[in-house]
Amino acid sequence: MRADNNARYRLIKAGEHGKSMFVDITNDATVETLRNRSGNRNLLISACYYTASDSSAERIYPLRVHIVSSDLEKARVSALETCYYINERFGIPTSCLEIIYTGGGNITSDAAIDTNSADIADNYIAGDNSQSTGTEIMGTATAAEIIITIPPFVFGGQPTRLMPALNYHLARQMTEDGIQNIDIDVYTNIFVPLPNSIRIATGRYVLPIEMKELLYLDMTTLVELSKQPKAEVSLIIPRLILAAAEWFNETLVGFEKKQRRQDELRTLMLQKGWQIPPCIRRLSWADLAKDATFEACRVISGTYSFLGSHEDEIWYHILRLARRNSIQGVREHQRLSAIITFALENPMLPECSHPLVKRFCPAGGCYISELLEECRQPGLFEDLSKAHTQL
Repeated sequence: MRADNNARYRLIKAGEHGKSMFVDITNDATVETLRNRSGNRNLLISACYYTASDSSAERIYPLRVHIVSSDLEKARVSALETCYYINERFGIPTSCLEIIYTGGGNITSDAAIDTNSADIADNYIAGDNSQSTGTEIMGTATAAEIIITIPPFVFGGQPTRLMPALNYHLARQMTEDGIQNIDIDVYTNIFVPLPNSIRIATGRYVLPIEMKELLYLDMTTLVELSKQPKAEVSLIIPRLILAAAEWFNETLVGFEKKQRRQDELRTLMLQKGWQIPPCIRRLSWADLAKDATFEACRVISGTYSFLGSHEDEIWYHILRLARRNSIQGVREHQRLSAIITFALENPMLPECSHPLVKRFCPAGGCYISELLEECRQPGLFEDLSKAHTQL
């Protein structure tokens, strides 16, 4: 666990509702003391680094991808594809990636994962902090989760409030490019399991693994390895990758530009009197398949948040659509909660080209296209600002 860009503080807490404590991550003795104090069980660590031991301090986020599946072999294959994607797309060597296997999952052999108690499923659902909700694991008690992290030092990461949203859209892009079992609804939670801590849900350790182990070891061996802690020394050697830093800077600039465009559009919509786009109204009453329903919830919650709706108002529309399409259960509710939380923190009007939006677009389009055209007019918002001042 390396401190990057002079940000060496991270939060550690025990369990979902435990008290958080800042630690200097370069001080191994402090981390070890916290492990001993909690019995090294269900420990979580912030994915981000803080520039000071203060919750209001600037945060530097890594990029991370969560692979989740009920089938451990499928999770392993998806994790490998993710590592190769990162290497080919951003030029980041796999030796710079932090990989952990957090436990769980089914393996198709006689040496199935051992369960230490009959109530592991209940512990996982009620007591474990993971918000992972990949498409294959809804309702599965002991899902396999592999988290792949690119440390900030590798791509020259800097403090920015847009990082969770940027990470979210990168995960979506990877899904669209064909990598399966990526959970895109985890970026509201800044905590991840602490490597070499014990997860009560599985009774095993959160296992730090190397790329060669992910590539060559079978799943039964990985499960066996997770029964003991493993030294993290020399697992990875983070170094600045110039190609990755260039990609990140260009992507961040583009993302900031898109955010400004959204801010301008919101100003114009509120200036004229906001209304729900016809496509969103239609989508709110649609009969959809399960995966499409969750995507519709992302689109709808993002739109209502964009227009400044209260959280309760968003929940009303989301729950109505969820009930209409038989989305129910503890895991499903957790996923909806993550979707709405993300929307509240990252309000975004969907692009008209979004497949679901396009599907329910009225003939001839709607007023949004007219507003977008107005946003492209030079000096528009300068004029609006002057008019507001005169009032």
